[in-house]
Amino acid sequence: MKSFAQKSRLLIPASILAFGTLTSAVVHAQEDALNIGAVPTGTGWFFGISEGARVISANTPYEITVRETGGTRENAIRLGRDELDLAFTEALVGYEQYNGIGRFEDTPNENVRLVYWIAPSTMHWAVRQDAEISNFEELAGERFNPSSIGGGGEYITELVFDILGVEPDFQRMRIDDAAEGVIDGRLVGFSYNGIPPIPAFTEVHSSRPLQLLSLSEEQIETVTAELPFLSPSIIPADTYRGMDEATSLGIYMGVSANSTLDNDIVYDITQAYWENHDQVSASFAPAKGMTPQDVIDNATFPIHAGALRYYQELGLEIPEDVIPPEAR
Repeated sequence: MKSFAQKSRLLIPASILAFGTLTSAVVHAQEDALNIGAVPTGTGWFFGISEGARVISANTPYEITVRETGGTRENAIRLGRDELDLAFTEALVGYEQYNGIGRFEDTPNENVRLVYWIAPSTMHWAVRQDAEISNFEELAGERFNPSSIGGGGEYITELVFDILGVEPDFQRMRIDDAAEGVIDGRLVGFSYNGIPPIPAFTEVHSSRPLQLLSLSEEQIETVTAELPFLSPSIIPADTYRGMDEATSLGIYMGVSANSTLDNDIVYDITQAYWENHDQVSASFAPAKGMTPQDVIDNATFPIHAGALRYYQELGLEIPEDVIPPEAR
């Protein structure tokens, strides 16, 4: 005997059944589509983020679309509004966002979670060689771009310069506009937090030679004492043709998500990323040498429960302060 459901199905026109099947397929496709907020195109980080998304998409049921944005601050805000599934972030952004302090005092997001770190990033502070500026103090009153507007580099520059007592005439704009400003002489220099060599710096340097400013040992100690998320980072000589080695500051950059993103989805993403990490590092050199242990050792806000499950399966010891409330 056929059940009521089976009998009812026999009475449904084939066209409606087909529509139902199509609708189900569309919903399923939508569920498998994810997006990640990145950075401006033309930067090393955009390529690195895209490579990670490509590898994950190739090894999971999820197709990740990379969206150009103004940077980590914009990503954090949009993640808090549920406009993004995943967000490129950095250690300080995640910490402030989760705790509702600093830039995120009015827009906290206690649901933000770390998925993985990609690599450390390095601050670049560069000036035109013809500006004859050799140290940070000489930037006082000069027209200088603190980094792409709304990005993490801009905020780090503001924090570092404030600690050092450096007061340029900040000109806020996107990195491509800042590059043009340096070339045509409207700006003495510009900044960016990225993976060297940064294409915009290479291009400007070929048109109007640049020089990277270098922090002294005393300045490094002063800044990192107040901003422990930052650490010394060396930009090797000739990273940009003819430039001397520069001592700068670095910070971990990675991917975050809200705790509401399904645990199984985040587990699959995390597993696919790390189990195919050789593909990521082969095309994006800064990721080379990064391990899941680096995520645990440098987490500045809670790890997503789905990612946590993967890290626990690896046998990693997880500090209590980065275990999210929903996984305790």
